[in-house]
Amino acid sequence: MTQREAGERNVGEVSITSTLLRTIGLVGLTLVLACMIRFVPFLSHAVQWVAGTDAWQALYALFGIDSSLGREQLILVGIMLSCFVVALGVQALIVFVSERLRSSRRAGR
Repeated sequence: MTQREAGERNVGEVSITSTLLRTIGLVGLTLVLACMIRFVPFLSHAVQWVAGTDAWQALYALFGIDSSLGREQLILVGIMLSCFVVALGVQALIVFVSERLRSSRRAGR
């Protein structure tokens, strides 16, 4: 098997440019969501509510966090992790919809 034949079999390959753009978009969307949590009042209240739940308090005990700095850091990790997961889902949805639109345009020709 030659390299060309192997490349022709991998029709679903993604270019480096596309991967770079997706990565930049994912980081940007994560930061936008984190900023929304900071500046949108009902989102910041929701974070405060979650941080006050018994489950979140159990995380402090699980990780042995006693200081207020450690608590703030754990809250920040939780915020960034949740923003990343939401951004990943949004990006996956955008990629899925854009691929469907492209395939329907190709099939319509």
